[in-house]
Amino acid sequence: MAASIDIFSSTHLATLRGEALLGASSLRQQSSDGRSRALPLGVAAIDEVLPDRGLPYGSVVEICSPNGLARATQLALSACVSAQNQSRASSSDGDCSWCSWVDASRSLFAPGVVRAGVDLERLLIVQPDPQDIARVGVRLVSSRLFSVVVLDRCGIPGGELNEQRTRWDIAVRRLALAAERSDTIILLLSKLSQSQQRSLPTSLRIELSRPSLDRLSLRISKDRRGRISGPHTISLLKTL
Repeated sequence: MAASIDIFSSTHLATLRGEALLGASSLRQQSSDGRSRALPLGVAAIDEVLPDRGLPYGSVVEICSPNGLARATQLALSACVSAQNQSRASSSDGDCSWCSWVDASRSLFAPGVVRAGVDLERLLIVQPDPQDIARVGVRLVSSRLFSVVVLDRCGIPGGELNEQRTRWDIAVRRLALAAERSDTIILLLSKLSQSQQRSLPTSLRIELSRPSLDRLSLRISKDRRGRISGPHTISLLKTL
């Protein structure tokens, strides 16, 4: 089962450091076509519309969705699965890299994580107080032990997390500095209303909506190189 802790400390990092495969990550160079190296999600219809055909390494990516739309969580789970599969394929002993999920609202549904294909033995779930999400996230990213770090600031539908004490613009800059020159991808799950009220200095912002039961709408509303696009309509029957 996944490791789950309420209070995150340097002791936990020391324990994980002995098992983690990532350690000090190497810098990903640009691909031959000029795009930044990126982690594909393994969902062709979605990867094709992302600027780098995946999620850029060493950056903060915000995934925004309306209340009650679980596609942002599923996208983040797909990133964890892809990162674990890639590291497992390149590992001599078949082990995979660690991912971490900061779940202050304790709303991550374990059976859904299993169905998504995430290796629970390499998933650390941290459940801090809501006001500590950003601080814990920075410590996780700074450790360079995790291939993907997910920070869920949405909470369960209808439940508002107390963010009055969190300056997310500053927090995102700290996260970006911590991930600089690494292979860690930081996924910030936000409500669409949060994103519209306050634009954060992320490298990439993906906005999701569901115009119909069998369709997903994906829009790139921010990109560090200005590659704005969408909305793109994607059939849910062929994706997540």
